[in-house]
Amino acid sequence: MSDYIINKTITIHKDDFAYISHPSISVLNDGRWIIALSHSVRRDINNPPLHPPEDPLFRNLLSRSADKGQTWEKPYFAPDFDWHGVETPGISQLSNGTLVLTQFRYKWYPLGLAKKRRDAGESISIKLPGDRDWTEEFTNSEWDDALYSWARGYDGLYSHYSTDNGDTFKTVRINTEPYHGGFTRTGVVELSDGRIIYPVTEHIFPRNKHTYFVTSKDYCRNWEKPSLIVESPDLFYLEPHIAEVGKNELYCILRSTHNGKEDFYAGYLYSCRSLDGGITWTIPEATPMYGHPGHLLVLNDGRLLCTYGRRHAPFGIRACLSEDNGKTWLIDKEIIIRDDFPNYNLGYPTTIEYEPGKLFVCYYGQQSDGTTCVQGTYVSITS
Repeated sequence: MSDYIINKTITIHKDDFAYISHPSISVLNDGRWIIALSHSVRRDINNPPLHPPEDPLFRNLLSRSADKGQTWEKPYFAPDFDWHGVETPGISQLSNGTLVLTQFRYKWYPLGLAKKRRDAGESISIKLPGDRDWTEEFTNSEWDDALYSWARGYDGLYSHYSTDNGDTFKTVRINTEPYHGGFTRTGVVELSDGRIIYPVTEHIFPRNKHTYFVTSKDYCRNWEKPSLIVESPDLFYLEPHIAEVGKNELYCILRSTHNGKEDFYAGYLYSCRSLDGGITWTIPEATPMYGHPGHLLVLNDGRLLCTYGRRHAPFGIRACLSEDNGKTWLIDKEIIIRDDFPNYNLGYPTTIEYEPGKLFVCYYGQQSDGTTCVQGTYVSITS
């Protein structure tokens, strides 16, 4: 007998003329749910929209639900319509009511201007045919080979805070020195001692060797200097998420990739732990969970839940429970939320527990018609 029940799946947002992906969900203090997701329009009706973050038109969409996800308000751009060229958003509401939207942002240039910026010493990357990643390592003769008519530079890491549940925002640029920018796919984490931490990975490939977190002690109005979690010169760790699992005890889940290009969609989730509130961390070790990236949630009963996408057949969304704060995982009782996607273009789940033992897992995935959308599945944990 299964220890869980998959109740039903709903579509939160779908647009046949846009790329919809990378959701993050949170429960507002007034009981409503709020979701942040990535959105970019389709440039060519005969071809699918570009995957984030390849298009300067990528923006954040926010939407709220007053009936536990059954219906959703018409989504709107945040923090405003002109905020574009961004990575995956995270959304979190803090104990004092502050709503925090977080993300990395690029600078975008037409190729002619990008050439001048590169000549002046700025880090510029282009997308070349046949390459999975954007690259800074190209010759001047390869400008004409660029796949798109734009190039990108690096702007920085940002948080936007709202005191009216997401109607308006104020923006803060986070100083990440000595590390170069940062990205992740989840929001901030509020600790029991009042600190707000935001775990990220350095953003420039192939120099994304440092995973770290920044700290705020005033509800994300200001940020302190970064604190290192792990340096990884060989096996890359990225897209971290952290849960507080005990007094001064933090548990971090990490996506892994061997060198950033080969076998990019393979690998187990790794984890590390801090017993002193984030000052020092253990060396990351592989978990039995095969997929990425991971989202952590401490359940009402004290168990730790990790939700993740599976980008190998059978393609889908999965979760796993730990009864000892992540020391071991019940992989033999892995929760299969979805296993019916047509390919690996999926994942990035986040989960809320809206009643004890009642979960709502949101994620994105490509549908059989080639479009992507954000969906959510209601899951009951029965034992």
